[in-house]
Amino acid sequence: MNKEKPMRALVTGFGPFPGVKHNPSGVIAVAIARSGRWARLGWRVEGLAFPTDYRHVEVRIGALAEDPPAFVVMLGVAARSRQLRVEMVARNRVSATARDAAGRKVKRRVLEPGAETIRPGRHAGAALVRDLRMAGVPARRSFDAGRYVCNAGYWWMLDAMPRGTRVVFVHIPLPGRAGRRRREPRPGLPAMIRAVTALVQAEIWRARRG
Repeated sequence: MNKEKPMRALVTGFGPFPGVKHNPSGVIAVAIARSGRWARLGWRVEGLAFPTDYRHVEVRIGALAEDPPAFVVMLGVAARSRQLRVEMVARNRVSATARDAAGRKVKRRVLEPGAETIRPGRHAGAALVRDLRMAGVPARRSFDAGRYVCNAGYWWMLDAMPRGTRVVFVHIPLPGRAGRRRREPRPGLPAMIRAVTALVQAEIWRARRG
């Protein structure tokens, strides 16, 4: 007798880029995928760390869409943030000055000439913020995913994945440092792994209900 094929989810992050030598988003994505809890729930969660490279990300997302998961949770780092930010929209814009990890700059100021200005994320933003806060990390909604590879990846993922695939993007801060005399406002890496794991599990429950 054939066993039922497990449902699939995808968690993505990014690798290093100029100014950030160690990107925690990719570390978190891979760590979450390794958890044994997903098999017990009858799911397969895959983790992927994209190189922070415009061309690579666009091509890889197109390939991923050929076998779409039930939902995608994308992670990126916002180096100046002190809390996790659930990005509500991707914007049709890009920096013409910031170089990616391959040393390339985008020559135009929009990702897709002639396309819409924004693409709404396919998720319940307020519920996701509650999931993260209940897991013990500071979180809020955001309507500005930036002008770099994170925003571009979110834009392309929303375009490539079918409408039935939910797409979430969460910007995380650089991890706080333990042992400081002053209270560290940023959550540490273990806390963020726990919180995003809880968010993924909540998305699984939503997929079951939906």
